[in-house]
Amino acid sequence: MRQTRFPLRVALAVLLLDCLAPRPIRAQPVSVLMQHNDLGRTGSNPNESTLNTSNVNVSKFGKLFSRAVDGQIYAQPLYVPSVTIAGKTQNVVYVATMHNSVYAFDADDPSASAPLWQLNFGTSVPSTCDDTQPEYGILSTPVIDPTTNTIYVVARTTETNGSILFRLHALDITKGAEKPGSPVVIQASVPGSGLGSANGTVAFDASIEINRPGLLLLAGQVYVAFSSACDADNFHGWVMAYSAATLAQTAVFNVTPHGGFGGIWQSGNGPAVDSAGNIYVLAGNGSFDANQPGGFDYSDSFLRLSQSLSVLDYFTPSIQATMQEDDIDLAAGPVLLPGTTYVVGGSKDGLIRVVNTTNMGHFNSSGDSQIVQEFQAAEGPMLASPATWTGPAGQFLYVWTQNDVLKQYRISAGKLQTTPFATSSAAGPDGARGGALSVSSNGTTSGTAILWAAVAANADSVPPPGVLRAYDATNVGTELWNSYQNQGRDDFGLLAKFAAPTIANGKVYVATFSNQLVVYGLRSAPQPILCEPQEVPTLAMPRCRAGSAE
Repeated sequence: MRQTRFPLRVALAVLLLDCLAPRPIRAQPVSVLMQHNDLGRTGSNPNESTLNTSNVNVSKFGKLFSRAVDGQIYAQPLYVPSVTIAGKTQNVVYVATMHNSVYAFDADDPSASAPLWQLNFGTSVPSTCDDTQPEYGILSTPVIDPTTNTIYVVARTTETNGSILFRLHALDITKGAEKPGSPVVIQASVPGSGLGSANGTVAFDASIEINRPGLLLLAGQVYVAFSSACDADNFHGWVMAYSAATLAQTAVFNVTPHGGFGGIWQSGNGPAVDSAGNIYVLAGNGSFDANQPGGFDYSDSFLRLSQSLSVLDYFTPSIQATMQEDDIDLAAGPVLLPGTTYVVGGSKDGLIRVVNTTNMGHFNSSGDSQIVQEFQAAEGPMLASPATWTGPAGQFLYVWTQNDVLKQYRISAGKLQTTPFATSSAAGPDGARGGALSVSSNGTTSGTAILWAAVAANADSVPPPGVLRAYDATNVGTELWNSYQNQGRDDFGLLAKFAAPTIANGKVYVATFSNQLVVYGLRSAPQPILCEPQEVPTLAMPRCRAGSAE
């Protein structure tokens, strides 16, 4: 007996000492609550402690499972840890589709294929546009308020009388149920004599508008921005604000009240917000007269807006007339450079512009010397928005434009070095619209920073098949893995245009146009003994369990 109990006591003592021993602090579970991760729209998750440059490779990393949904996914998947649904607590990924459905899925369990909940908002709008076929339902990325367990979603529906409406919904993330006062029909009007005006008023027309940019939640308000549906006549760019608590409309801004166009689409990128709470959007091509006395039209402009949606400052390129004539939208961004007062945007002519938000420079017909920087990043259009990351080697901006390679630019003394620091060997195929980018890292820890890109595998079909690529973010000349290395196992189907990958707690969630969410991660991982954290240290035996390294 003594011989049999002694090893048991030793084992228990070793286990106790192991559980009480100091360990490296594991990163807290991360949430992805909005498009491109944060208010600066940097696309960066600096709290990824599982995936790194040594384990993201074809032998260890790949496709884990997929989740079927009822339509194409344009919205970036969102992620909330430790959500209690039907009495069970789990990490949850939220998916919105163009068939007007929102899904909540268990984010980790491969066997949990059924949604935790699903809600459909009604008949989607048939679409023949190249950009949104065959239907238009939920196009923009929702936004989540974790303090109230609310996800805000904009859906476009065909009513029984044939009319088209947008509604803003507020759902309980634990149930999928509408919150009190939800939904509300989105409608607005402003004084103006512009396209489609009547009796001195320009009214919002849901039949010719789309809600492309991700939603913004800021200071108790939800912001929704609009551009054109199929380049329909008489459209305008709009931004509207709603109370997050009541869904009452609180403010409205029209880009071109006395002209036309100026849509805010930003390739799906949401409005950005600086540390002072100012809002930044990019307006597409259209009417511009803001440089004239009494002018109120701001097409082709970087705009800084107050939370009540008044224009605080702006920058408009000197070639605005050409941009309007040739459909050269400001399409990529806005992205705020961390630690600076600069905002970055890209346009369809391949130019990157860096603007100082404290003095944006307005309009100068003789050139753009009043802004921080302007240079040619590519010959092809810059459509997909950039991403940024700051590490031991400095700060970088990543750009993947149409018909080009991935480029990594170093930021030095507040400016981009115009010669790329590194480029990828793989180029996007002709006609493909660049790469949707995200970055993951464990802070600035060496060997943890990864640049993720969802790009077209070819451009032979619309939509094209996609490929997920992972690069060493310190030098994107090093590709770590891509989903075509083991194509039968790891491919995800049709590319979801401009939908950035979502990286959270050891997994990568990829939207697709194949009516599925695809989840990647480490295909095998050690099962260490994990000790459950305790708020108050105690000498009692810690509760330990078998768990994964994730």
